[in-house]
Amino acid sequence: MTFKNVRLAFLWGLVFTLVYPVFAESPGKPLVLQEMSWTDVRDYLIHNNMVIIPLGSTEQHGPHLPLGTDWYAATEASKAISARTGVMVAPVLQAGYSLYHSGFPGTLSLKPETMAQVLFESAQMLIKYGFRRFLFFSYHGGNRIPQETVISKINQETEATAVAIGVGSPIQQSEEEGEFFDWHAGVEETSMMLYLKPELVKMDRAQKSIVRFTPQMEELRELAKTDKELLAVWNSLFGVPEETKKGGSSKDLSNNGIWSLSDPKTATAAKGEKIFLNMVERATKLVEAWKRAKN
Repeated sequence: MTFKNVRLAFLWGLVFTLVYPVFAESPGKPLVLQEMSWTDVRDYLIHNNMVIIPLGSTEQHGPHLPLGTDWYAATEASKAISARTGVMVAPVLQAGYSLYHSGFPGTLSLKPETMAQVLFESAQMLIKYGFRRFLFFSYHGGNRIPQETVISKINQETEATAVAIGVGSPIQQSEEEGEFFDWHAGVEETSMMLYLKPELVKMDRAQKSIVRFTPQMEELRELAKTDKELLAVWNSLFGVPEETKKGGSSKDLSNNGIWSLSDPKTATAAKGEKIFLNMVERATKLVEAWKRAKN
């Protein structure tokens, strides 16, 4: 190779390095918007217009788990997906819709319309810079309506496209059956936090809750043993504010805020790791498939 060719190759290599930063497609380290500079974001957008937005909550999770359990789960899952795919994570909110948990101190809650509006305005800013593919990773059932609202608004009112990839989304449906009524701060969530943030879990306070189903809930639960379709009615009674008088708020249902018939003391980090990685792998598979789309 002549000196001229060597010099040309060096210059092309330098240009490639400047235009296509190493961090942009380097699996192993998550990309988080708040940790990047504006020039990092500009360079990221040269080759990738995808962004993951985690949705969690700040709400009571029994006497043994932190109020930020759902936020930690959503954010850490999003970061794990980012580490595997090179797609940026943009945390926007730490609160969600959690009014039905407000019988216990510390819970924060936004109205669904307020939450959807904040998320949509944040998305509009990201769209302005060139982001076109939005992936919402929710780890809180109360966020279903605001998430559906913002995804619909993005898809119907902007040139961007948005999908759900978190808990409750089609890609997270699993044939594996968990423990019956282990919905909140029980074995699964305690296991997850023992894996993600063990320093925040107070297992000495973990205790099986006294669950109080209303007569209507008990009847529907019994009838659903032969008519499974009734589970949809049974499920609709939970996660509603105390003012509805349906018995589905945390204060109505449980003596300590835990929604589970199981004992959280049986939780393990190993079980939490399995649950967490299954969620991440399902979402990663969709992200990688969408990345392969040329347009």
